[in-house]
Amino acid sequence: MTRKLPIALSLLALALPAGAVAYEINEKVSSDGRVVTYYNAAPEHDWAVERGVRAWNRSGADVEFTEAPRAEAELILVAETQGLKGHARSTHRGDGVQRPGDARISLPVASGDPREQRFSVALIAAHELGHVLGLDHEDSGCATMNGTITAAAPIRCEQPPAKQWRCGLLEEDDIRGAVELYGGRVDPPQPRYCPKVRPKPKPPPPLPLDPPAPADPVALTSADAIEVTSDPASSSRVLVRWRNGESERIRSVVVARSRGGCPSEPGDLERRTVDAVPGQEGAVTFPLELESACYAVWSRDRKGTVSRRPATAWLDGPASPDPPRRFEATLAPSHPLGDNAISLRWQNATVPTLREVLIARAKGRCPTRPPRRPRTWDAPAAAPDAFQRHRDLRFYPGADAEGHCYAAWSRDRFGRLSRPVTAWPKVAAPEEEVIVLAG
Repeated sequence: MTRKLPIALSLLALALPAGAVAYEINEKVSSDGRVVTYYNAAPEHDWAVERGVRAWNRSGADVEFTEAPRAEAELILVAETQGLKGHARSTHRGDGVQRPGDARISLPVASGDPREQRFSVALIAAHELGHVLGLDHEDSGCATMNGTITAAAPIRCEQPPAKQWRCGLLEEDDIRGAVELYGGRVDPPQPRYCPKVRPKPKPPPPLPLDPPAPADPVALTSADAIEVTSDPASSSRVLVRWRNGESERIRSVVVARSRGGCPSEPGDLERRTVDAVPGQEGAVTFPLELESACYAVWSRDRKGTVSRRPATAWLDGPASPDPPRRFEATLAPSHPLGDNAISLRWQNATVPTLREVLIARAKGRCPTRPPRRPRTWDAPAAAPDAFQRHRDLRFYPGADAEGHCYAAWSRDRFGRLSRPVTAWPKVAAPEEEVIVLAG
């Protein structure tokens, strides 16, 4: 028999030395370590979720979040809350065995500038993952588990310096709570703050005319050996493939990416490390990046020494959506309502990531912004390059229907908008047959 309990139930306040923050935990949780399988159903927050998971996996506590197919994942992450808010719920079972779907985290719905929002969502994700581990709100001092999180920091913590964000995500108090539950050691994250925009890497120094033979593993066969592909219309992942070098000293491969230029060394870039067999092919995936990025691959030997030069390849981000084409507004009879309606028609943009078209109207002027919370009939689903029609029946009476201007925007699956197109209603030509479909 299972029982669904909110994380906040059954709390225990632990006694700590004077001056320490009294973290709070859920006493129902086992102390034998914890592995949580998860599936991220909100691909627009891949970057933020990955950093929240990484913070807990590197905290020193005996916990691990690992990706799994949705049908097998204990934790499902979705984007359903409005504003910068999050929510977590868990099911605690009497037999102690967690099952797929037992935990669920709701992250904020994507809005505004995704490059700026992701920093706040990463902090919210780390907070909600703490709830899944069994931590409750702690408001007596600075902790990621503070009950309120502002756009830049937990409410009891200092705000980060200008143009920086709290990339450490966790505080020592949060980690001590997890260690108390599952064992391990407290390993506070370093650094605490990071710049929101990475500085451009310095170009590598010029090589001598006759460089000595390198003592480290040989580089990959050539730059042509690396291939980076993505299908942004159906997937939120980037696939990187390469062929390993022939040196018998190679034991693993380091793959990193950077938006500012091709890196000369892995450094603290976003990266993956995988085992390697000399001469064989390898592959890893990254979350899809909306901007152009350079991917670099190094060979590494058992001592951790990496090859002198990486193999590199660029991948452009998915194209932003173009606006609808041939956008027209026509006065259309609507006799059942005793008045006029407006028939809209257009041809969708050809970008494969197109998801929907947003429609707005204004009296006496053309709208310059889309509706903040469009109703279903103002945001019809869209197929790339398809012709669509939409009927506006909201005029009652409709004597001034022709005095309204209509605007339409394309929106892709990542929430990006095109520039608007506008149209004033006109009277349909007598020879035209007007066929009106509800949007």
